[in-house]
Amino acid sequence: MPTYSHSRLSAFETCPLQYKYRYIDHIKRDRETIEAFLGKRVHETLEKLYRDLKVTKMNSLGDLLTFYTGAWRKNWTENVEMIRKNYTEENYRKLGEKCIRDYYRKFYPFDQTRTLGLESQIFITLDDRGEYKLMGYIDRLAQASDGAFEIHDYKTGQSLPTQEKIDQDRQLALYQIGIQQQWPDVKEIRLVWHYLAFDQHLISQRTGANLDQIRHETIKVIQEIESTRDFPPRENPICPWCEFIDICPLMKHFQKVEALPVHEYLNEPGVNLVNRYAEISIKKNQLVKQLDEELEKLKEALIAYAEKEGVEVVHGGDHKLRIKAKENYKFPLKDDPRRGQLEEIVKKSGEWTQVSDLNLHTLSEAVQSNRLPPDLKEKILKFSELEKSYRFYLSKGGDV
Repeated sequence: MPTYSHSRLSAFETCPLQYKYRYIDHIKRDRETIEAFLGKRVHETLEKLYRDLKVTKMNSLGDLLTFYTGAWRKNWTENVEMIRKNYTEENYRKLGEKCIRDYYRKFYPFDQTRTLGLESQIFITLDDRGEYKLMGYIDRLAQASDGAFEIHDYKTGQSLPTQEKIDQDRQLALYQIGIQQQWPDVKEIRLVWHYLAFDQHLISQRTGANLDQIRHETIKVIQEIESTRDFPPRENPICPWCEFIDICPLMKHFQKVEALPVHEYLNEPGVNLVNRYAEISIKKNQLVKQLDEELEKLKEALIAYAEKEGVEVVHGGDHKLRIKAKENYKFPLKDDPRRGQLEEIVKKSGEWTQVSDLNLHTLSEAVQSNRLPPDLKEKILKFSELEKSYRFYLSKGGDV
C-alpha cells in the first residue's frame, strides 16, 4: 500500500478522475496557475525570514520584499496561467507583497515562538499495525514560551474559513498525530492557520477523541480508494484550475472552444448541436406547459359537465373519457402547527406503525379503510378536510 498524503486524499474526494490521472496513470503536467505561483513565492519568502532568524539574522521588510520580487521575476514564465482574466500578473504580485507586508508588521520581531523546523517532512501512522501511513510537510513547526508546540500553515487563498470549518480541518490534525508520535512528551499542540490575504490567523486545538475520529475517518477514505475500480469525473468549482482540464471528459470541450475566435466558436459542431438542443428543449417545455394549462381547463370543464349531467363516462368521436371522483382526507402538512398535535394522538394510540411515521397518504388510506378504532378515527378526522380529486382514463371508444 502506498504512503498517502492529505493532498492525495483530497484529490480523490474532490474528483476521482483527477486522482487517477495524477496518482495511478502518473500523467505529468507542467501547468501552473497564478494562484499556485503566488503561493510558492510567498512561502519561499516567509521560509527565508525564519531560516535566517534561526542563525540570528533579522531581515528588514525591505529585504524580504526585494527577495520576493527577485524570486517572482526569476521564476515567472508566460506559461503561468491566469484563470481569472480580469486580473493581471501585477495584481497578483502586489497581493503577495501585501501578504508579506501585513505579516511582517503583525509579528515583528518574530519572537513569539522558537522555530523548530521549516518545510519539515512528517510521517503519520494511523493504525497499530502500521498498515495505513501518511506523510506531509509542515510549513513551520514552532514552540511557544509555554512549551506548547505550534503547527503553522500559510495560506494565500481568497477565502477565509469559519472557525467551525477550521476546527474540522483534517490536514493539520493529521500532522498533530505525527508530531505526537515523534515527540510523545509534548503536552499541548496548537494548530495555526495564517490567512495572509486577510491578515488573519486562526487557531484550533484537538482532543484525543477528535484525533481518533480523524484517524478512523482517514482510514476509511484510504480503504475506499484502495477498493475503487471506477474513477468518474466530478464537476466542482475548482475545475478551471485543474491540470488535467484538457483531457477531462467534463471540461476538455470547454477548454477547446474557450479560446476560439467568435466566428469559429459559433461554427464549432458541438456548440451548434448544444445550442440547437437547448432551443428545441426550451420550445418543448413551453409547449408542454401550454398544453398542460389547456388540459387543466378541459378537466375543469369536463368535471362541471359530468356533474351537471350526472354521468361518469363522457363520449367523444373516437374516444370516451371516464371521470371517477374520489374523496380523500387531507391532513395538516409538516409546517402546520396542528401537525404535532395530530402526531401525538396517533403515537399515543399505538397505531403509529400503521401510518409509517405519519405518512399522510398512508394515514388517509388507514382512515378510509376503517382499519383504525372508531374513537381514534374520530379524533384524527378533526384534523382533516375532505378533498375531492379526479382521475382521467383515456381509451378508444370501443373499449369497455
